[in-house]
Amino acid sequence: MARGIFHPDTPLMITVTQITDCIFLSLFWLLGCFPVVTAGTSFAALYDAVYHGFRKGNKNSWQRFAHTFRGNWKAGIAPTAVFLAVSAVLGKVLIGLWNSAVAGNISWMLFSGGAFVGILILGILSLLFPVLSRFENSFAGLLKNTVFLAMANLPRTAALGLLNAVTVLLCIRYVFPLFFLPALTALISTMFIEPMFKPYMPEEDAA
Repeated sequence: MARGIFHPDTPLMITVTQITDCIFLSLFWLLGCFPVVTAGTSFAALYDAVYHGFRKGNKNSWQRFAHTFRGNWKAGIAPTAVFLAVSAVLGKVLIGLWNSAVAGNISWMLFSGGAFVGILILGILSLLFPVLSRFENSFAGLLKNTVFLAMANLPRTAALGLLNAVTVLLCIRYVFPLFFLPALTALISTMFIEPMFKPYMPEEDAA
């Protein structure tokens, strides 16, 4: 009886494995972000490992993370610099708008408009590294294709930006979500991102 319960293919063990993978992939992502210049590559590796491990049911998601990280760390340096620069400016602007709205210097309507634009920009940034993980592009091609996909799928881009904004706020406020939320957010992100990729990956879909 006990052997049956703890068989790798039982629902219990599959659930335990997925929870473990979620925690370890989040920790791998965090370690990959420590050098800063490889933060984007870590995002790309996390998305790829989560998509193939959770959505496709492939095993060895940790090895998948390492493989994608090694294969993209050089290509991810320039996009990471763009990501960090835009994120820093965006955060500063939004904090300034919030403080001005609280002080009564601007209307909350104006803040809401700025926040919406910020969420769209964050959605574009959140799409950058999944594109890196899935397609081969030059740096300029990566930026162009990411913006094109985002603009062609604005509702999904906005949802992606909102999802990541909530994730960032939770991790900053409580810290402990860093141990599982990055991988969980990447998994939810696949629901918005994969439909964007589908028209450009007919061979994989057919397979």
